[in-house]
Amino acid sequence: MQALEYAAALILAGIMLLTVVDVGARYAFQRPIAAGFEVTEMAMQVMIYLCIAVAVASNDHIRVTLIDPVLKQVSWLKRTIDGVSGVAIAMALAGMGIAMTGLAVGKSGEVTLVLGLPVAAVAWAIALTLILSAALAAYAVVAGPTDGEAEDD
Repeated sequence: MQALEYAAALILAGIMLLTVVDVGARYAFQRPIAAGFEVTEMAMQVMIYLCIAVAVASNDHIRVTLIDPVLKQVSWLKRTIDGVSGVAIAMALAGMGIAMTGLAVGKSGEVTLVLGLPVAAVAWAIALTLILSAALAAYAVVAGPTDGEAEDD
């Protein structure tokens, strides 16, 4: 899943470069990049949701361990509850992404103000990354615990 990490890093590097150039042009020449904020906003949205998939793929997402002491003796039940809750949350996020896509596409031809970029493209990218997150979470349940999870038990 390094491809996801590289994609997120590339987007972040692009955002940083755009921001540096925009601020430099604003202060040095009083000429900011016309659509700098717009492009940064759209790239941040895609990067944030892409990072959800990165966290799920690398099993680095946050877990609440309120019932772990109770389930310590039944580790298979704990792993099952962890996996099912992860899939449920990812599926809920995927559903939200699909709903966002439906809304964006439903608004005929909605575009950004400066560049006229279609908003639906960002909504589709978000929906795809959330669906990927759900698929990765489901795979984690089927594949079983990783070496790191086995050490936690």
